[in-house]
Amino acid sequence: MLPMMPHEHAPLRVLLLSAIGTRINPYLGLLQGGLTAAGAEVRLAERLTAADLGPDRRPDVIHLHWLDRYDLPPEIVVHGLGRGNDLPRRAARRLLEAGANAAVIYQARRWLRLRRLSRQLHAFQETGGRVIYTVHNLAGHDGEGLADRWGAGRLIRQADALHVHDASTQEAVAARHGRRTHVCVIPHGHYLHSYPNTMDRSTARARLDLPDDAFVYVTLGLWRPYKGLEELVRAFRSLPDADALLLLAGAPRPAAYADAVRGLAGDDQRIRLFPRFVPPDQVQLFLNAADICVLPYRQITTSGAALLAFSFGLPIIAPAIGGFPGLVEDRRGLLYDPTERDSLARGLAAARQREWRGAQAEILAWVAQFDWAAIGRELLALYRST
Repeated sequence: MLPMMPHEHAPLRVLLLSAIGTRINPYLGLLQGGLTAAGAEVRLAERLTAADLGPDRRPDVIHLHWLDRYDLPPEIVVHGLGRGNDLPRRAARRLLEAGANAAVIYQARRWLRLRRLSRQLHAFQETGGRVIYTVHNLAGHDGEGLADRWGAGRLIRQADALHVHDASTQEAVAARHGRRTHVCVIPHGHYLHSYPNTMDRSTARARLDLPDDAFVYVTLGLWRPYKGLEELVRAFRSLPDADALLLLAGAPRPAAYADAVRGLAGDDQRIRLFPRFVPPDQVQLFLNAADICVLPYRQITTSGAALLAFSFGLPIIAPAIGGFPGLVEDRRGLLYDPTERDSLARGLAAARQREWRGAQAEILAWVAQFDWAAIGRELLALYRST
């Protein structure tokens, strides 16, 4: 006999499965708190193990996040050929490592790991467990190979229910994967009180050595090609305003991407680059110093960066794609059409014609509706409904 889901009033045991954890983004920790407040028993795990599915730890629900980062194959290193001055042995080692880490070999290894996960989840479902998948992105942030394309499609079909953050993602899942049932829209939560926020605008600008009367644009987060930083730098450099500043803060991924951004910035002293990981206690430094946050993404499903900016009362400039049109309304920012030439530059210029500081309280009041406790209750209802 298959195990049954717990009675409506019994605590539901939930395993939040994600390789990202809470080190970079507090999303999973906030979600855990919301589910716990709703009455669930919640654990976090970075990989699914036999112990997780054993009788003492077995959950009722496995809720998976960010498949594109899950259980990535490590780089293969050849040992035993020496690393000293023996040039033939070093050359042989480099040749072997290059072959072992070739793209086609990596894709095969990645596929084997994704297939193993699929089989683990299938066995869990066969014995009464439920699998939920949050579709944070339809394509991997750093490009997807055949293995990841297969894995994402497989999981989207296999999950008992899908969780998406907005209707545009729901429509995209239907268009790309043909899935239209059990795809539930539950919004992304806010980041109010998730980061220190005790610094006022003048103090933040003084710490960053920024003029108090400048108009400051900011982009905060990992530097990745899909985020459109090249387009942003080009658009910003076309502005004639001497009192405009652009802050780009975040760790480059890959590291060499920083060289491309630096090359485009050139000698423009108005562009300030901070190519490093921004720890949680310094997030307020950049967001409180800015007048507006720019998110010039080339592709987007869910933007936690937008919710983060709103959680500091900061409006955004974003392309009219994905979930942005549902977020950028009233005094919460500006949208631009990424298919039109120079539209980003026009958006940057238009932002200067509006008074944003008076909108801060309005933005903070609006974003407060995305409360994690309410999200936890909605997800708990989704778990029980599958």
